[in-house]
Amino acid sequence: MNPISCLKWISALWLLCLPWMAIAEWEKIDENYLAVVYIDPDKIRASSVFPQAWHLIDLNDKSKAGVKSRLALMEYDCQERRRRTLAFASKSEAMGEGKTLFTSTQSTPWKPVSGDTVAEKVIVMLCGHASHAKKHGKGKDEKSAPAQDAHGDGHGAPPAPKAEAKPSH
Repeated sequence: MNPISCLKWISALWLLCLPWMAIAEWEKIDENYLAVVYIDPDKIRASSVFPQAWHLIDLNDKSKAGVKSRLALMEYDCQERRRRTLAFASKSEAMGEGKTLFTSTQSTPWKPVSGDTVAEKVIVMLCGHASHAKKHGKGKDEKSAPAQDAHGDGHGAPPAPKAEAKPSH
């Protein structure tokens, strides 16, 4: 079995076993009027190039589809400052609890990590190079992708709080 297929099967098994994630010690990363975003520091898969972390997006209000929280396994590229989603699940209750409404183990394409987003906070935490971003001109002056997709999930993750939003091009 090739490594990509293996990763998909492992991710699928993790998604099926999500109830254990509800008891995780989630660390709050960001909060705004739409949601609170957490990661589980105990489940970080350390790597100097591609660390992975579970994200929990706890929505303040249920979506029209009945989603109250989302879990996403994110992978970060420390060298190229980008991220992608490896696995994703939407849950009917807060903090990753309740009925699983949607799952995916389809990896998303890599997306750049831009300044002043949840992804920026996480990549600095995992890769530890906030100064690296500024040396290469990647900071608050860079035009950033909408924070609404800061988790790469394509499913309306909440925007990070910002004083000034810049349009994506």
